[in-house]
Amino acid sequence: MRAQPKRAGHSSKLASVPVPIPLELYREACQDEDGNRYTVIVSALFPNLSTTSYALEDGTPVRFVDDCLFEIVPTGRTLTRCE
Repeated sequence: MRAQPKRAGHSSKLASVPVPIPLELYREACQDEDGNRYTVIVSALFPNLSTTSYALEDGTPVRFVDDCLFEIVPTGRTLTRCE
């Protein structure tokens, strides 16, 4: 018996959906309780929506706590805005 080649059936190709490029809104100079300085980048993922994302310059996610505080998500370290 001869082996038959596989037929090209229905493929499960994903539609090419463009990934949004975050639009940087501004940067915040911050520091932790030890005096180490960080820069928090505030970005809009979708320019027409009022949602923002926060990250350090190296891409580490940051959580907005209040008008004076941020938290580095993986470490839980608290950052305050520098004035």
